Amino acid sequence: MERIPESEAIAEPLQAEQFNEHMKKSLVQHEYRHLAKRAARLDLPQGAGVLDVGTGPGYIAIETAHLLRSRAHITGLDLSAAMLTIADSNAQERGLSEFITWKEGDAKQMPFNDDTFDAVTSSGSLHHWDDPKRVFNEIARVLKPGGAVLIRDSRRLQKRSARLFAGMIGLSIPKTFRIHYWNSIKASYTPEELSDILQSSTLKNWHIEQDVMDLMVVVGA
Repeated sequence: MERIPESEAIAEPLQAEQFNEHMKKSLVQHEYRHLAKRAARLDLPQGAGVLDVGTGPGYIAIETAHLLRSRAHITGLDLSAAMLTIADSNAQERGLSEFITWKEGDAKQMPFNDDTFDAVTSSGSLHHWDDPKRVFNEIARVLKPGGAVLIRDSRRLQKRSARLFAGMIGLSIPKTFRIHYWNSIKASYTPEELSDILQSSTLKNWHIEQDVMDLMVVVGA
């Protein structure tokens, strides 16, 4: 399957709201909770800073804040102001706003100082990055020495059996969003492609975890 890039952000408020309503009911919520639980199990210092890149409606940031509470402060970064408005509303609904800051900005040029965060998370965003090497370089820059990284994304499916499995999952997705599901898979990277990108970046001590549908870049976790 040849890679077909996907746009970086959902900018229109109506589209952002439709995406949020779909994701609230999606099976991917399980993946969000799993990633947040893994982030919460990291050996973070009291008052740690955690950055969620491409935060979208804020589910990872919010779930991580729910688990860590006053032990950490979460920052959600996204290109889309419309998404961040929704993320803020979602955080308020959960009563977690005091633990989260939302920041509009480009992951290729993050509006943060060097060595700011103890951990960086992301889910479902990597395949949207138009220059992933630059984003990984920025993650390396803003991450404190010894910090942790958990970057999860879908993988492009090369095997017929994997595509059949993805097709079965796709049947559970409303028809209006099924095309976005497949577009995300087509825009994603293979393990080999992702490894090449990481090797060319300044991020160190990484490894890639993989299963049938997903890849995860891991540092220090």
